[in-house]
Formats: sequence, C-alpha cells, structure tokens
Amino acid sequence: MIRKPSKRNTMNWIKRFFVITLSLLGVLIIGLWISFSFWKKDAINNLPKVQLMNTENGQIEYDVNGSSDKYLLMIHGMPGSVHVSKERKFMKEGYTTVGVSRPGYYLTPLSSGKTPKEQAALYKSLLDKLKIDSVYVFGSSGGGPSSIQFALDYPERCAGLILYAAVSEKWEPLGELMMSDFVTWLFFKAISLTFDKEMKKEMNWYLKNGMFPKKSIINGFENDSFQFANLDNFPFEEIVIPTLLIHGTKDINVPFSFSQNAARRIPNATLFEMKGKDHYATITSYRDTIYQQVFNFLKNIELESSYKLNTTTK
Repeated sequence: MIRKPSKRNTMNWIKRFFVITLSLLGVLIIGLWISFSFWKKDAINNLPKVQLMNTENGQIEYDVNGSSDKYLLMIHGMPGSVHVSKERKFMKEGYTTVGVSRPGYYLTPLSSGKTPKEQAALYKSLLDKLKIDSVYVFGSSGGGPSSIQFALDYPERCAGLILYAAVSEKWEPLGELMMSDFVTWLFFKAISLTFDKEMKKEMNWYLKNGMFPKKSIINGFENDSFQFANLDNFPFEEIVIPTLLIHGTKDINVPFSFSQNAARRIPNATLFEMKGKDHYATITSYRDTIYQQVFNFLKNIELESSYKLNTTTK
C-alpha cells in the first residue's frame, strides 16, 4: 500500500525548496555584483584623458582629436559626455572633432550653462579660446536644443548643422534616472541579451563612457529634463545655414515628427528618414549608412563653398 506524504513532510519539502531557491538567487546576485564592481572600476579607471578650459562663460570639459582645419563640434545627448564624442570615422575622413561635456555632465559644472542659449554661448567661448573660427555642429538627441541655438545665435561660426534624432520641441524623457549604478548596469545587461555581438560591444562602450558613475551625469540629466519640458519654440525659419536632420521613423524616444516639423521650417534643410529604425540605429550596422549621409552632406557644403569662392575671385 502506497502511503501519501504527510502534511508535515510536504511543508518540509516546500521549505527546503525555498531555502535552496533563495540561496541560489543570493549566489547569483553576489556573482553579478562582483562582476559589476570589476566592470565599474574598469570603466572609471580607463576613461580617456581630456582637458578643462576656463572661459568667460564658465568651465567646460573638452577634447580635440585630429589635425585637420575642418572641425566638427560634437554635442552629446542625454545622458552622455565628452568621452562618447570621439568618432574615428570623422578623423579618417579628414575632420577634427571637438567634443564637449554639456553642463552638468562629468566635469563640466552645471553653473556653466543651464539653458540651451547659455550652453551655446559656452561652446562659442570654448571655440574662441581654441582659436577656431568655424565648425560644423553635430547635435545628437538631447544635444539638439543647444546645437540649434548655436546655429541661430552664431551663424558666422557654424558652417553646417547636423541633427541626429534631436530634441527640437517641448519634450519629456520616458523615465527619470532614479536607478542605482548596479540596477542600470543590470538593466542594460538584460536587454542586451537580444543584441548581436557588435551591438553589445557598442552599448557596453557607451555605458562606460557616457553613463557611469551616476553622480557624473545626474545634474545634467535633471537639468535637461526641466529645460526640455519647458523648451521655447525655436524660430527655425531664421536658421540660415545648411542643415541635415537624421531620424528613425520608429523612434519611441524622441518623436520622428520633431525632425519632420523642423525640416519643413528650416529654409535649407534635408531630412534623411531612417525607415523602420529607432533611436539607437547608430549602434547597429546601419551606422555606416548614417555616416555616409553625413559625409555626403559635408562634402556638398565644401564643394558649394569652393564654387562660390572661385566665382567670386574670377
């Protein structure tokens, strides 16, 4: 005769199951924490060396890479830093990149400029110090407002404007930056399980260079959240320089309609629609297509400038 397990034995097995499960979960969390600790230490210790410049508008963290007299001012998004601005592809094409940390991010104090107008003035002051007369401006995502403002306020210093998935209207971020460094790392590690090898590499690089530690970006992130939610309407019709807007039609972070609206109103604007692409197309193999659009845009400006110069001197 088969005996049924007693209620007491059943409870004991349930308790053992929970103890074993919790123990395994604890071991997993400890293992992840150790892995994260080494990752974070490596990220902080291996940040590229950059410089600080004192300007009439405040202090700014910056980095110059390249030896060409054709400059690209790289304005990062939200969050980000000067460390994500070094694009070797631009240097290979004969351009010098000038990367910055916007106010509130990494070593640039928030006091150097809270509003897009103040940040644009800060960039101009940096260029004055570096004795750079003219730049192409590349504003990504949350770097859009100050890039647009720079083009409006200092057209004589801006040879061309490139806006990638840029904030250009009133906008509120999808979520607040409330997670700890560990939880943020864990979150991106989880979603990267769906990425291919190249995307994982790019995402890991961006996390290390533009998002950690949290204390390095929180002031800038909170200021951006406030500024973008209260953004004034830009007088796009007054932008007199050639402008390229690049935006994914499936972008759920910054609406594609932002770039559509801006392109309709900017007199000399070109909109490159990334059909079916989202906000993170630059960390996929599609980035080569994006770069080619940018290079074609820059070359066209240079050809037109050369033509005007030649016809004027004849």
